[in-house]
Amino acid sequence: MTLVPFAADCAPLVVGWCGASPYSAEWVPVGRTAPEVVAGWLDDPDISGHLLLGEDSVPVAYGEVWLEPDGDEAELAHLVVDPALCGRGLGAHVGRALAATVPPERAVFLRVHPDNVVAQACYRSIGFARVAAEDEAAWNAGQPTAYWWMRLDDAQRSR
Repeated sequence: MTLVPFAADCAPLVVGWCGASPYSAEWVPVGRTAPEVVAGWLDDPDISGHLLLGEDSVPVAYGEVWLEPDGDEAELAHLVVDPALCGRGLGAHVGRALAATVPPERAVFLRVHPDNVVAQACYRSIGFARVAAEDEAAWNAGQPTAYWWMRLDDAQRSR
């Protein structure tokens, strides 16, 4: 498995994966083309999109790293796996690979839908733990959902 920078010609594939999940379908506004959707995700210079390539260099997952420009944090976002390949550990693999791209002095966070127990278990398996309730409440202010916010244990980053 190899993590590579996102290639714009893969936008229809990634948006199609998102549409197949009740948790990521909300990321795709109705009436926008796949290239417009992904370009909108990546319009900030502090956001980098990545593809996880499997056998034969075929994309199997997508995710982003959002670096806080004035902070010491990074967020993993828009993690999605090819639905035909779910249950094979690819979510954990892309999560670890994305976290490995974050400078070591930055804390790594992500948010997950409260009903997405599969993703929660996946992230726990690679060292993420839910943040304190008061932090979660503050970070959810203005969000469309009361997400679970999770932080990667620093000791797990080098694994």
